[in-house]
Amino acid sequence: MPSATVSRTIAAPQAQVWTALSDIANARRWNASWSQIEITSKQTHGAGAAFRAHTDDGDTFKFEITAWVAPEYIEFSPVRDDSEEYLIALESHTFRLQAVNDQETRIDVSARASTRGIRGRFIAMLFWPGYQKRGLNLALDAIQALFEPEPQIENTSAAD
Repeated sequence: MPSATVSRTIAAPQAQVWTALSDIANARRWNASWSQIEITSKQTHGAGAAFRAHTDDGDTFKFEITAWVAPEYIEFSPVRDDSEEYLIALESHTFRLQAVNDQETRIDVSARASTRGIRGRFIAMLFWPGYQKRGLNLALDAIQALFEPEPQIENTSAAD
């Protein structure tokens, strides 16, 4: 099974990072691809909670939270129709949080996929990990921006 993982240390306590990740209704804050989140289960947190993620392009993706260990681990898995067949299909995205100290959290984000046929394995081996790493890093960029705003650049003039 192909997989890709990226990691980063965020300047925020683990509890605060967990709060942002586990707020499924507002997941678009750290996943720019999702323009709207629709909770589709009575349960809004924890394993078994389900939601639809809508994109600006009009696509809709169904997900279920398949693992939840607060405040350390959360796994999102796509829910697909059994009739859907792909050469490569995302199986899950996982977020693993570990406190570095009181003010920093290490986040490991992973994507795991399944493949079908030789073409699927070939695509997964050559292209999929790089493609996924770009997307996972974008999510980490957005999470980091929630806690570490970009520094303001002072505009200085040389005409003094």
